[in-house]
Amino acid sequence: MAVRKPVRKPSPERTVLIIDVGTSSVKAALFDETGRTLRSADTPIVTAVPHPGWAEQDPAAWWKATVDAVQALAIDIQPIAITLTGSMQNVILLGRDGASVRPALLYSDARVTAAEIAAVKAQLPPDFENRIGNRAEPALCLFRLDWLLNHEIDTMTAVERVLFGAKDAVIHRMTGRAVVDPTCATTTGLLNLAERHWDATILGSIGLSLRILPDILDADALAGPLLPEPAGALGLKPGIPVYVGAGDGGATAWGTSSEQHDRPHAYLGTTGWIAATMPHSVAKPPRDAYTLAAPVGTDVIVISPFLAAGLAIDWFAHVAGRPVAELYAAAEAQDANPPGALFLPYLIGERAPFSDRAVRGAFFGLDRDHAPEALAYAVLEGLAHAIRDNLDALPIKPATIALAGGVAGSLTVAHLIADVTGARVTVPAASRIVTAYGAFRIIAPIIGLAPKGGSAAAKAASATRAGVGAKKAAGKAEKSAAGSDETVVKPRKDRARRAARRFAAYREAASHARALAAALDPAL
Repeated sequence: MAVRKPVRKPSPERTVLIIDVGTSSVKAALFDETGRTLRSADTPIVTAVPHPGWAEQDPAAWWKATVDAVQALAIDIQPIAITLTGSMQNVILLGRDGASVRPALLYSDARVTAAEIAAVKAQLPPDFENRIGNRAEPALCLFRLDWLLNHEIDTMTAVERVLFGAKDAVIHRMTGRAVVDPTCATTTGLLNLAERHWDATILGSIGLSLRILPDILDADALAGPLLPEPAGALGLKPGIPVYVGAGDGGATAWGTSSEQHDRPHAYLGTTGWIAATMPHSVAKPPRDAYTLAAPVGTDVIVISPFLAAGLAIDWFAHVAGRPVAELYAAAEAQDANPPGALFLPYLIGERAPFSDRAVRGAFFGLDRDHAPEALAYAVLEGLAHAIRDNLDALPIKPATIALAGGVAGSLTVAHLIADVTGARVTVPAASRIVTAYGAFRIIAPIIGLAPKGGSAAAKAASATRAGVGAKKAAGKAEKSAAGSDETVVKPRKDRARRAARRFAAYREAASHARALAAALDPAL
């Protein structure tokens, strides 16, 4: 007689707290040991614009929002671990008391002029781009650091530490330790990508001391125990291990199982990107797309980021005076007979596949019959075109794209992306917290947990990290991912010609918009 082993049910006492410090809000989520979301809460954050083109947030507001979001979870059983994710490429200055000495400069801050950027480039080593594995594009943190050294020298003399990830500011508050994961460190322009450490030659060229930079640790490394004072504020017990976690680009790759080399993901939050994981030797950086160190292991994530995703639909909702959810529904109704209007989503310039802070968005092909519903559809289609434009910059042609982020909640977007790229699009059931789930997946093997439907993917990640059996393990992970709780959207054959024609028009319109940027600049 066969003896059936008892199946151990997930224990409610083995939970993990994930904190996602995003641009528009801080999200807190409590996961059980299988990766199922038990509870989640979020608290909004406000971005200050002291001058046109500037973008700042107060790190103290990040902490307050974190406290509010975690307290809203009403945690009654203490989690066995805490890890974080969040926005990258910020400049956060901490004084000797550990508090921020000024508001953080966000990744979208464009205060540094072209002339100032050119002056910094002239000081950098000739092989600068090879060292960092990326182009010397304006959003690199080092340009804003140099601006601060030139414009706020009194502030900089009071700086004890510089941080670059929003979640790292929260980790510092929790543990007292200054850390950064490899993915976020890549966005600074100070990391030697091939060797994965701060580059002393680059630091010397701009007069920045290595002493003030955070420790670079893999995303599954322990930052430290939760200290008593922050524990009390969060309503948790001191001593819970806090892990480094990953910047949102790295965490989202793991949350969509796109650490696999043939499964890129597209993220549509306030901003957006499309990204694929691959060996450094395949990526061959620097390239026009951005290349990030993977949060663990030796792979890189080639990522093509664009500046307006959810921002574009939020903007149009404000202009139209309609709720975003209502516009999604209206756009879905338009899909049976798509309108002719075409939208360029360059509302605050563009970052990839071309870097142009001056270009601005536009509607083309408008006529008097176009109601807000038709324009809402055009905005969503514009985001699909932006994804295809950025996908073409990657050295892959995928059969499947995983879609994540708040805008992924609209299946109209998924259909439009499938049509214009010719790839299947998968949408996770919990697309809004897929970044948090990725942070969970990264540390799960370290703390002895196995996410449901993700164990094979975790094995693939481990194999890739070890450098053995990666191809075989990745195949198992793909099978596991295919069986997970997600919606699969296929390209519509009857829309292929329309999609190709309109994408060609999108690219031509983008070229015209860039040529007209100077003539349309209200400051000139």
